[in-house]
Amino acid sequence: MTHDTKSAAQSAATSDYEAVTQQLAALREDMARLADTVSGIAGRRTSSMASDIAEGFGEARRYTERTGKTAEDQLEASVAAHPLLAIGLAAGAGLLVGAMSRR
Repeated sequence: MTHDTKSAAQSAATSDYEAVTQQLAALREDMARLADTVSGIAGRRTSSMASDIAEGFGEARRYTERTGKTAEDQLEASVAAHPLLAIGLAAGAGLLVGAMSRR
């Protein structure tokens, strides 16, 4: 190889190396911006999900309160309508629990 050919090859290699280095730097910057964007999106979605979950728990609590109150009212009405049956059921449940606790 002649000196001019070696010099041209070295120049081309140096130029390619610099181009790859610049591309890698640009890629790093793009990756950093992408990471920031994804992080921002995830943060917004997380806060949105948290508010949705809190709203869902609130709705579940209100439903449970309504349903529980309705069941309580029905039980009270049933006991008032059939007091002897209610006493018999309570006594039977007490005997059953007592028998199970002995064993």
